[in-house]
Amino acid sequence: MGKRNKIRYQSKPKDKVTIVLTGQVFLKYQDDDAIDLAKKGDMLVYPCNDALNSTRLGDYGSTGFSGYFKVDVFEGNVWCPVLLNDIFMHKEHYFSKTECPIDTYELCADILRSFIGTTLVRTYREHYELHTESDEPNDKKNGDQ
Repeated sequence: MGKRNKIRYQSKPKDKVTIVLTGQVFLKYQDDDAIDLAKKGDMLVYPCNDALNSTRLGDYGSTGFSGYFKVDVFEGNVWCPVLLNDIFMHKEHYFSKTECPIDTYELCADILRSFIGTTLVRTYREHYELHTESDEPNDKKNGDQ
């Protein structure tokens, strides 16, 4: 009997999904009514901190705890996480125990609003990141022509 070749699974490449940012920024626990009416490209900023998500729910004006803000973008039907390394180059989304989180949010919101009209591209695990020219398959590297 001859050897039979195995049929191997080959995944199909995913479509390149992009979102254009609208410049609209919401803060979780303060803009809950507006969040329900979000459009594709709107951004949601929410704290990554136990106190602001439990005992001090949405108390952004107090100090005494540290943490950072995360950002999600609305895809049209669900909120998807955004990779923040390219947006907040100097880690502006972190706040310390002596800073009011609302001040950090205001700084973050100004930075995020400056990206109005910018395109985000979906990457691994449904995350989005800023679209750069190097994402194009036909770009010219190292000055080659």
